[in-house]
Amino acid sequence: MNQHAYMTPAGRRLIAVLAVAAPMLAAWPSWASTSGQSPQGWAYLDGGIGQTETESMESERGKYSLWIMTAGRTTGAHLADVEITIVNDKGEPVFERRLEGPWLMIDLPLGRYEVRSRYKQESQSRITTIHPGDHHQIVFYFNVEAEVLPKE
Repeated sequence: MNQHAYMTPAGRRLIAVLAVAAPMLAAWPSWASTSGQSPQGWAYLDGGIGQTETESMESERGKYSLWIMTAGRTTGAHLADVEITIVNDKGEPVFERRLEGPWLMIDLPLGRYEVRSRYKQESQSRITTIHPGDHHQIVFYFNVEAEVLPKE
């Protein structure tokens, strides 16, 4: 007897949907970070959600002069939705973005910058100076409550 003879109509519909969806899922990008250019033309890459996306971004690090990572202070868990503003030595904002993931990589030209970060009500800043061939990393740790699963 056919192995599908005992399958319910709902089961057959599910198999049909999966057969149609499988090629589309296979074509889905392996990482979904956002790349772009600042108004000044500086390349940036934002994201880092999940292992595949983080590994893909790691392979691109050498292209960027500044790497910014955001995380929870007590847990070290990566943190998205942090507002980043980069200000030049004249006090002018030259880059602003709400991060889609915990990483921002940007290819800043030579110069001195203040990097400001804000998550909810907490703000922090760091100063960095980009020299020829430099690669700098800044880590911002924020006070966030750890998510705890409810007791059963």
